Formats: sequence, C-alpha cells, structure tokens
Amino acid sequence: MKLKEILKHVPDKKVSNFKNYEISGITYDSRKVKENYIFVAIKGTKLDGHNFIKDAIDRGAKVIFVERELLLPHDITQVVVENTRETLALISSIFYGNPSDKLKVIGITGTNGKTTTSYLLKSILTESGKKCGLIGTVMYEIGERKISSINTTPESLDIEELLSQMVEMGTTHAIMEVSSHGLDQGRVKFINFDAGIMTNISSHEHLDYHKSFKNYLKAKLSFFGRYLAESKKKKKIGIVNRDDPYSKYFINELKRNNIEFITYGRDKKSDVKLIDFKISEKGNYLKVESGGKIYEFSTPITGRGNIYNAVASISYAFFEGIPVEIIKKGLENIKSVPGRFEFIDEGQPFSVIVDYAHTSHSLENLLLSVRDLNPKRIILIFGCGGDRDRSKRPVMGKIAVKMADIVIITSDNPRSEDPMDIIRDIEKGIGWLRRKKCKIIPDRKEAIKEGIFLAEEGDFVVIAGKGHETYQILKDTVIPFDDREEARKFIRERYGRG
Repeated sequence: MKLKEILKHVPDKKVSNFKNYEISGITYDSRKVKENYIFVAIKGTKLDGHNFIKDAIDRGAKVIFVERELLLPHDITQVVVENTRETLALISSIFYGNPSDKLKVIGITGTNGKTTTSYLLKSILTESGKKCGLIGTVMYEIGERKISSINTTPESLDIEELLSQMVEMGTTHAIMEVSSHGLDQGRVKFINFDAGIMTNISSHEHLDYHKSFKNYLKAKLSFFGRYLAESKKKKKIGIVNRDDPYSKYFINELKRNNIEFITYGRDKKSDVKLIDFKISEKGNYLKVESGGKIYEFSTPITGRGNIYNAVASISYAFFEGIPVEIIKKGLENIKSVPGRFEFIDEGQPFSVIVDYAHTSHSLENLLLSVRDLNPKRIILIFGCGGDRDRSKRPVMGKIAVKMADIVIITSDNPRSEDPMDIIRDIEKGIGWLRRKKCKIIPDRKEAIKEGIFLAEEGDFVVIAGKGHETYQILKDTVIPFDDREEARKFIRERYGRG
C-alpha cells in the first residue's frame, strides 16, 4: 500500500520530507521494524516510543509518526499528529482493509467473567455452524491456531492484524474481551462492533491505573457510549447484567445512543430472566425465562459467576436467533475454561480448584461457589499482584479469613514490590482473632505444597489469583510457573505417584 493512500485518511497532520513509499508494514515496537515500515512513536506508561526512533530508522523504517517535530534524516518522511496512539488505530485499520467490516464483532467488558463468557459464547456459535475467532486474556484463537495472550485487549495494530487473519481464514464471528485499559487508551477505536456484553463491575479493580473508581467506570461505559455508538454496523445490540448495581449507567448509555439492548439476571425486569439455578461439582444447571417461555440449560462449568456468564451467552444467542437445542449443545460441549474454576484431578480424596480470581468481588464469588459444593474445609492459597491497586489487598484478606477455614497467604506476581510488603497489606484486613487461621508462606510453590499436604478427605484446596498463567513476575525476571502443574506435582509427590 502506498503511503499516500494511508495519509489521505489522517486528519490534522503535518508532513515533512514526503516520499510516496510502498509501505510493507506498521509497528509501534522498534525491534519489529523491517524495511519500508511505518514506525509510530507511542508514549506508554513506562516507555516513550520517541526515544526509539533512531533504532527504528536503523532497522529500515521510512515513515515516522510522532507527536512533536524532530530533526530526522532527509529520506525519512515525518508525520506529526496530536495523538499517535489514536492515529495508530486509524492507519492500522486502513492498512489491513478494515477487517471488522467483514466480521460480526462481539465485545465483552466487565470486571469479571469476560473470559468464561467468551468461551461459552464461542462454543454456542461454533455449534450453530459459525466460524469463530477469539481475542482475550488466555489466548488469541484464529481457526486452529492458538497464540498465547500478552494483553487482554492487545494494541490496536495487533487487533487489526488478528482480525485480518480471521477474515483470511473465513471466520464469521470475532469475540473480543475489552479491558478498561484498552478502552481508555483507544485500542478498540475504528473497530466496528456488532454487539457489546457487560458482565459486572467491581469497585476495587485497576485503581493503580485509573486512580479512582469514577474513572474506571467511565472507561467501561465508553464501550457502549463511544465505541459501540461509533460503530458503522447497522444492527447493533447491547447486553447488560441488570442485577449489577451499575447496570443503569450502561443502559442509559445505550438509550442515549438509540442502541437496542437486552438485559439479563434475576431482576424481574430482565428480558432474559434467571429463575432458578443449581451448582454441583458436575456443573451448573439453570432455568431462564424469555419471551414468556421457560428454558432449561446445563453446562459442565461450575460456580456462581458462571451462572451469569452462561445467561449472558444465552442472551446473545437468543438475539442471533440460534435455536434453543443448539444453545444447549453449545453449553454442554465446553468442558472447562483454562484457570477458571478448573478442577485438578489426580485421583486424590480431596478437591483442588485453580482460579484466576484476583479481585475482592471475584474472590468472594469463588469462595461462595466452593461453599455451594459442601466442602469439609476450604484451604485457600492466594496473594495479590505487585504494582497494582493496593486498596483491594486488605479487602481480599478480610474476605479470605471470613470464608475459608485455612488461609495461606503467599506471593502472586510481586513485580517490583517486596512480597512481604504486599502480604503485610493483605494482613491489614485481618483481625487478630482470625489471624490464627492464617499461614504466611511467601514462596508460592511452597505455599501450594503446604495446602496440598494439609488437605484431608472432603476438603477443597483453592489456589486463587493466577489461573491460566504459566509464569510468575519477580522484579524484572519472568520465571515459568503454573499453579495447575505445581498442584499436580505435589499431589503426585504426596501419594507417591511421581
């Protein structure tokens, strides 16, 4: 594609040393630059792409997008714009041929439940004969190809490339988790969504980035009020969990922009009403009412949160007109979601669950779900991430000792923080009388071993926080670490099966 074809769509720009290069690619990472690339200098939270322009030019970049005019070699075309991140979204969409126009794009936002809802919905759509791609926290799926995820919502360039590959593979539907970071930074701008699903909102999440709950909520609301509203798709739908205390704000955004919407939940005003459910180790059973008719569904995925995730998926399927029998098969086909209420079974006489719960709301829901399974005792192993919202740490500590019988406080991803400082923050929410049920074991591997070896028949060992993750971040080092594999290893060690 010629540079002129890209630049004609870019507003309010100042171009220097224009040469109509044949553009072979775009990147915002100087290490990925190849000959005749566009390099877009983005200011991140830690690094500024403007500091890597020389490296980009040395690697073959011929066009540089910047936010301030610089002195560059005469053969380099410089494009000055007000916001390079937003411009990246625009030129990426153009370069890849606006792939979202050729797909049905479903975005899922909320504090918890995005991943499981995306897996459930993908299973239903696949059962109905649709070819689905997935962009989310666990992985990116394009046909049979699976790519480990870096961010829940990747940078705009990466999204457009993934969507383009989906189009090439004959994909019909793209299901995307949409994070508050992605919304605030405009990573989903110029993606034409067909649908938006809101799962739930928790008040203690990502405050390290957003600084206040008001800002966090504002970012989430922008998915419906800005991005879905700006979508050029003709038939759009918003799907909202009416039971969530903040649902009215999302509904108001949809009404304000004249977007059709469906609500779900136990609230009597819900369009898809949850009227009954049962939770067991074998899975979830739920009964819903819609359009005056009652339907029964079941799924092998268990847990309270997954009741709502299933109803959200069912609601979208109803909108698409998918037959009930197909919806049932889709829900029944999905056996598990990586790191989401995932049972670890090595034949031991107690249960082990690995879950991604890393917020106060998700931890409480997780432990309530485990209580529904009538455990003899709950042995909880958890920590909190470093360089993240510190205010949720004592709240999670309070929930842990209230709902579990034995609590082992350990490290999560401490990042640049001292693990013991994080643990002390968690302890602030734990009263002195309840501290006797706590053990402090900063080494996560040793904490998991302790939990496994403490367990007796009928107990539930719950390992929370990291879920599907296969690494642990310790200062500037990333080491291989998988809660599921560690649990399996120690079960085998305990019972001599290693």
